[in-house]
Amino acid sequence: MRRPAFIGSLILSAVCFVPELARGQEEVDPFELAAARRELAIAKLEARHYWQVEYPRRRRELNAAIELTDLEIRAMKRTLREYDPFNRFYTGQPLFLPAQDLRICIRDAELRLDALRAERNNLVRFHSDEGRLLDLRVAEARQRVVALEGGGYIELVTSTPTDGSAP
Repeated sequence: MRRPAFIGSLILSAVCFVPELARGQEEVDPFELAAARRELAIAKLEARHYWQVEYPRRRRELNAAIELTDLEIRAMKRTLREYDPFNRFYTGQPLFLPAQDLRICIRDAELRLDALRAERNNLVRFHSDEGRLLDLRVAEARQRVVALEGGGYIELVTSTPTDGSAP
């Protein structure tokens, strides 16, 4: 039982560390290594900025715009109801044009509200994809740094929060 595990670990170590031996003989350009480390730091900052600043900001802005648009629709509908008693004269409708303009404004606000809700739903539905993309950029930059430093195995660690909190 122990031999297959030992042989498997021996094969795994050979596969992981043989390229490292060949790479150890090459001279690493310090400027290239510094650039790779800088790219890694930038990728980490971008990922953290997205999860802790950008995504919550976008969500707050959309929620505020939805709330304001909803209040705007309610106020215009109330104003339209207030016009209603004055437009029941037998001789004409003195507030016909303002009421007509108000109906158009209500419809415009309803369309904006639908678009804002759809945008918020898409943001919530697809924000993890953008986060994963940033995490993959971090992993790629980390892999480049490790390759230049002569490291072996690279573990892919994502900073995607599973409980809704920031990484």
